[in-house]
Amino acid sequence: MADRVVLIGFMGAGKSTVGPILASRLHYDWVDTDAVIEARAGAPVARIFSERGEPAFRELEAGVLADLAQRTGIVIATGGGAPAQARNRQFFTRGARVFHLRVSLESVRERTGADAGRPLLSRDDAELRRLLEERARIYEALGAPVETDGRGPAAVADRIMALLERPTANPDPADSG
Repeated sequence: MADRVVLIGFMGAGKSTVGPILASRLHYDWVDTDAVIEARAGAPVARIFSERGEPAFRELEAGVLADLAQRTGIVIATGGGAPAQARNRQFFTRGARVFHLRVSLESVRERTGADAGRPLLSRDDAELRRLLEERARIYEALGAPVETDGRGPAAVADRIMALLERPTANPDPADSG
């Protein structure tokens, strides 16, 4: 079993919903990096983006990931852009089992609605789809894919548990795209 489990994926993939379920099943601590960033900055992610800019947010994010890289017995959900930052790649490639929660743009829109706390949701569908596809390539390179469309959070956690227990198991055809 992995000492550190990391959930990556686009916003609305279910990382923050599946993470606590998985942590409970593993008897691990649960951390959502966006929540840690908000606590450290004393401001919500959307305000950090609007007042300080994305580079300031990414700097905070890199610091949180560096701190979490030292911990074990933990399930971590990262923000959707964290894996896209070259300086964070080591976090995802050393000492952790990483799972890419796959999600379609349609599910992103359905699950997130017009969440004001997600600055990227103001983009039109074409731009958002381009970003989703761009990041999906990065996510796929870093983590085992787990399909979330059509699966509830408990079923997604079940799938990850199965992958953790049998790390060499063949992927579920529904997860392979």
